[in-house]
Amino acid sequence: MSLLGRLGIFAVVGSTAYVALSAVFWLYCIVGGHDLLEMFYGGTAAIVLALAAGVEFAWLAPSLRLIRN
Repeated sequence: MSLLGRLGIFAVVGSTAYVALSAVFWLYCIVGGHDLLEMFYGGTAAIVLALAAGVEFAWLAPSLRLIRN
């Protein structure tokens, strides 16, 4: 797979994961309440986990492509 394809997968998966994780943490904030430290952890976790998901899917993209064929 080309570099542009991997960058595209990284961008799409990373941004989708960030939106999903942010929504989950926001919902927890509204329902469960939080303090300042939990807000920092939630914000950092959303960014780090979204980056990890983007890297993982971009890295495994050739393997997923071979399985479909």
